Amino acid sequence: MRSKQVFTTSVLCVGLILGSVSVASATDSSPTPTPVATASPVATTYAGQLAAYKVALAAYQSAMDQYRADWKAAVEKYNAAWKVQMDQYTAAVKLANSQYESDQAARRAKRQSIISTFQIAIAKADSDLASVLSGTTTAVQKSVAVSAKNAAIIAAAAARKTALDALGNVVKPALPAKPIKPAALVAPTEPVKPIAPVKPVAVDKANKQIEPSPKTEKSQNARIKNKKS
Repeated sequence: MRSKQVFTTSVLCVGLILGSVSVASATDSSPTPTPVATASPVATTYAGQLAAYKVALAAYQSAMDQYRADWKAAVEKYNAAWKVQMDQYTAAVKLANSQYESDQAARRAKRQSIISTFQIAIAKADSDLASVLSGTTTAVQKSVAVSAKNAAIIAAAAARKTALDALGNVVKPALPAKPIKPAALVAPTEPVKPIAPVKPVAVDKANKQIEPSPKTEKSQNARIKNKKS
């Protein structure tokens, strides 16, 4: 009787153990959920920064083209305005000098005419005296003829002096003041070039930073100690 009870108890224990194993097996055989891949926040942020940098770089290049064109136009306008002033000054000086030379030439011509008139008067006085002397023999006639010549010469000299005094001298005109070159242009501030984003360090699939190897870390520590020493 006691043996039968022991056998029955053993059978029940074995059954419980097998049932537990079956349940465990069923539980272990359930499919494991597949992890969903997610984009790295760091990579996404860098990609956005890189895209924004490319847009900013294109805008910067366009701004630089406009900057160069505006600066070139400003320099050309500055040089053109200065050239106009210098051309006007040069033309005014040339005109003044030309007028002065023309006035001098006119004066020389008038003076030469006055001298010629005087010389003609002298020549006529000599001719008149010679004509009188050739037909007279008395001393009184000769004296009268000489006096007439002298009077003609005095009159001609007085007329010459009056004409020359009236002629006067040509005064050199005052030249225009040379223009002062305006202050040099100051270049405007150039557009600021955007700074490229810094590419992040490499990451593994689990979005974890790759740890340096012990050998690399040891080498870095050694370099730091050498710098401190």
